[in-house]
Amino acid sequence: MPRDYYEVLGVGRGAPEPEVKRAFRKLARELHPDVNAHDPEAEEKFKEAAEAYEVLSDPERRQVYDRYGHEGLRSGGFPPGGGFGSIEDLLGAVFGGAFGFEVRRGPMRGQDLMHAVEITAIQAMLGATVKIPSHEGEREIELPSGVQHGTQFALRGHGLPGSNGGPPGDLRLVVHVIVPSDLSEEQRELAEKLEESLEPRNLRSQRDEESFFSRMRRAFG
Repeated sequence: MPRDYYEVLGVGRGAPEPEVKRAFRKLARELHPDVNAHDPEAEEKFKEAAEAYEVLSDPERRQVYDRYGHEGLRSGGFPPGGGFGSIEDLLGAVFGGAFGFEVRRGPMRGQDLMHAVEITAIQAMLGATVKIPSHEGEREIELPSGVQHGTQFALRGHGLPGSNGGPPGDLRLVVHVIVPSDLSEEQRELAEKLEESLEPRNLRSQRDEESFFSRMRRAFG
């Protein structure tokens, strides 16, 4: 789980945008890999701070993050970042070309894209074909039968393009299974017949998480 973005930048949750910007400027100067070649963790720390600033500097993303946290950003299909094409673009926007040293021009991997898709419980049991948007156009994805709520799939290399010869990011799909409610008598009877026919091999449990079929039985019961 990523660290809290406010904690990363060292600001309070009510910090105004100028304070958030000042905090990132300070961290960027301290953590930039070009001046921390001796610290193998500097680049990851720098990227973490950049991601935090990208989210908190964008009012819409910040509002989603404040209400729902990292999961809200992922479920809402927001990629990490506030619309900057690259780290260089971000630093240019923050420092206005006066960063004090040359920005690294080496290959950088593109950002991942996140997309949440909702399917019914029946689709989860039987498998389904879903259509999702990407920067390459609409794509069809085959979901296997028995897919569980919260399952993620990655399409390698279908995220945003990399920069300076770096590889593209991934397109990540998050599955949300909708358990039906307000059942009619006929629907309830069908659900009860299904429940009675289920065998242990049908109920694939997940560690530290209630199984999908357990949630269905509780909802139908």
